[in-house]
Amino acid sequence: MLLSCKELSLILITLFCALFCVVIAWKKPKSKNNRTNVLWKLTILNILIFSAGLIALTFFLPQSPLSILLWIVYDLLITYVLCVEVPAYLTISNFDNNLSDILKDLRKELVEMHFSFGVHLQSLKTMRNNNLSYIKGENLDKLLEDFIAFSDEIGNLNENVWSLTLNETSSFIDEVTKRSKHPFPKLIDILALSGLSLLIAQFLKLLG
Repeated sequence: MLLSCKELSLILITLFCALFCVVIAWKKPKSKNNRTNVLWKLTILNILIFSAGLIALTFFLPQSPLSILLWIVYDLLITYVLCVEVPAYLTISNFDNNLSDILKDLRKELVEMHFSFGVHLQSLKTMRNNNLSYIKGENLDKLLEDFIAFSDEIGNLNENVWSLTLNETSSFIDEVTKRSKHPFPKLIDILALSGLSLLIAQFLKLLG
């Protein structure tokens, strides 16, 4: 029995969706921290919802080329925003807010080490170990680890190393606060430029 175009389309969409999800899950990035390792899961969700939209297209919409193209574009944009951009933005923002608070506490321990070395070195160790899920893989983590190991080794506070670690911690707090919370910052830039180019095109059309 021959398959209709609609049935063939549904089969191809389902196979493509399943294959793409398997590839993403298999090749998921090995993130060093928890800031962005949710993206592959959201991408799979995006593909599933997008594919559901394509299946709806084969059932409910008129099959003119223009309506198909518009539906695919709207389906792609809406599912990306709802399944990836918004939840990833909230997740990354929450992660960075928590990381910023942790770093401020670490900086406080570093400052107090200047007045009470032994007690606050131990507190610094404990705080770092308890928050490895946040700071592991960040630029500052290796410096903190080396500072703690060096301080343990010499049993005293080296002013130069302490000052470097304190300054780098303060700088990194500022970096975490200001860095983009979007999951794909370059994509946002591209979309912004695309929107601007469309506005310019419409403006020129009115003038012409």
